[in-house]
Amino acid sequence: MKKILIIAGLSFSMMTSCSKFEEINVNPNNPATVPAEMLLPPLISSAAGSVSGSGNRAGQFVQHLAWLGGTSEEDGRYNLTGASFREEWNGPMRLIKDVNQLKQIAQQSSQTQYEAIGHIMKVYILSLMSDAFGDIPYNEAGMGNVQGYEFAHYQSQQEVYQLMLADLETANQLLKALPPAATINRDILFNGDATLWRKFANSLKIRILMRQSAKVNVAEQVAAIFNNPAEYPVFTKASEQAALVYNNSIDFYYWFIRNLPADGSGVDFGANSRVSDVMVDMLKAKNDPRLYIYAAPTRNSFLANRVNPATPLEYRGQRAGLSTAEQVAQDASTGLNKDDYSVIGRRFRAENRAFLMTYAELLLLKAEAIHRNMGVSGDAATVFQEAIRASFDKWPAGAGNIASAPFISAEQQTAYFNQPSTILHPSTAIQQIAEQLWIDSYLNGFEGWAGWRRLGYPVLKAGPSVLAPIPVRYVYSDNEQNNPNLVEWINQTMDGKMPTHDTKVWFQP
Repeated sequence: MKKILIIAGLSFSMMTSCSKFEEINVNPNNPATVPAEMLLPPLISSAAGSVSGSGNRAGQFVQHLAWLGGTSEEDGRYNLTGASFREEWNGPMRLIKDVNQLKQIAQQSSQTQYEAIGHIMKVYILSLMSDAFGDIPYNEAGMGNVQGYEFAHYQSQQEVYQLMLADLETANQLLKALPPAATINRDILFNGDATLWRKFANSLKIRILMRQSAKVNVAEQVAAIFNNPAEYPVFTKASEQAALVYNNSIDFYYWFIRNLPADGSGVDFGANSRVSDVMVDMLKAKNDPRLYIYAAPTRNSFLANRVNPATPLEYRGQRAGLSTAEQVAQDASTGLNKDDYSVIGRRFRAENRAFLMTYAELLLLKAEAIHRNMGVSGDAATVFQEAIRASFDKWPAGAGNIASAPFISAEQQTAYFNQPSTILHPSTAIQQIAEQLWIDSYLNGFEGWAGWRRLGYPVLKAGPSVLAPIPVRYVYSDNEQNNPNLVEWINQTMDGKMPTHDTKVWFQP
């Protein structure tokens, strides 16, 4: 990315004598200030990349995925230090520098559309940071290149959430008042549609409000958004959700397979990752057609089926957190091996979308708000089923058939909803909603992990000899722990004890 070129001012006498030279020495292809629109594609792509990449670490914590025993001692068995999270801290903070630049350029050029997007992107990126790390710098984030701000000051997660809500409200009002002639160029997320950016801002506001709802009464704010779509428009269908479509000839979705395997499976049977037993067992128990999107048949059953099509395809999840010895013992007692566990499915491996926030998530949060009597209009059971349909609608039919390019058919949806177990029951509503949030967020580890920490479902099973409890926060990177303002903050708010991965963040009940 080009950096802003800072052109030193010349003295008055030199300006007088050299004015003619300067007029012909300006390079129109190398402007002094990068246009705001030029910053959008890398900002959006990097933010989406951090989400899809979160499937590896946060996705292991929340058991979307599991690693074969012993192959991921650090993440899968929770042997974690500040060094483990170095890039998870540094990457987003570098990105916030570009967000700050976007906002500054937009304000200087009176392009309120880009200023609004700058507010939204700052909130989106730092909401992931705060959900993972807890207390973070917000006002001074990304300002390490500014004299006097080399070491950012920290703010509590509770304060950060309020600042994020204020920034989203600012974005909502800026986009509401946007002149009709204003355009958003190089927008790879919503293709220049300011209305969709506004819907994203308000939908994201619901996520942040509900995230803290165990600690703060947010009912009035949540109801104000859901009950007043004119002032607070939100996503109204799956096609509006925040999903980045990658151009796979240039950039790639994190889980995309660049070179398809020769066996025709469309998956990576040689990977160390497997779909967790919690995910596979839950989808099987619910006869949920997303099983065939999320997981591939085991390699052994796939090969056997190719020889004899009458051989059934099997789907089996991997237990999380096993040591090498435990994995060997399990395989010996069951007669299974690494090729008897399902890897990530071929639809995901051919996917070109990263989901920043889905319509299904918004509807599930609405169903929760209705169930919890927050003053939101509607019927919780109806909205709950609409949410699951929206999750199914993420996987429509495309090129090929259901075997070569899995999708969820109308017949599969009908069969699913004909089951009594798909009805929302008041006595188990929170568990049902939480499990659906977890399922819908598959491979978005950040969101699945945050939902599990907030609502306590699904029930996860750690390995029998893991080195620590299932992590509930990221650890401040070892480099950041040298920030004197972090040390001071820890001394003031945490009795001088640097938080570890089993120290709850504020929003957790």
